[in-house]
Amino acid sequence: MAGDGVRNVFDPTEILADIATLQDSVDDLDADVVLLQADVTDILAIADGLPTLTSMVGSTTTTIVDTEYDLYVLAAPLGVYKPILVTVNFLNQTAGETVILRQYRRDTDGGVWSLFDETLPIIGVQSPVLIGISLGPNRYGIRTTIERTGGAARAYPWSAFYEI
Repeated sequence: MAGDGVRNVFDPTEILADIATLQDSVDDLDADVVLLQADVTDILAIADGLPTLTSMVGSTTTTIVDTEYDLYVLAAPLGVYKPILVTVNFLNQTAGETVILRQYRRDTDGGVWSLFDETLPIIGVQSPVLIGISLGPNRYGIRTTIERTGGAARAYPWSAFYEI
């Protein structure tokens, strides 16, 4: 039995061809991922540039009659910004109180506050208890105030909503 040793009849040609095909497919997928990443980067740049709604809250007490008290004030925005709404909660107001809400704007950098809008006197118990002050885009600053013209000192919680 000389010369009849164990022989390997395996031919790797087909497997090597399959491996080459798989490598080509992986290369194609890798190229697609690179293109997809470029699209994701573009989408993130757009999304990062979109305004984000944010808010600020506080409470103002009208201690002295016929005195204006600040609610929401942004005196020096970094650029054009879009304040949207200030809501004032009148839950604490009783039948004896009368207040006026005002909105001021600046027209120049560091300029004086100019009266933009004013409510009629808000007298007594309110329903609904939230009163909104609509705001618009502004470059140089916005200020909202409350003035008690009658009744006792009350705390008025407020919320401001704006885009940054």
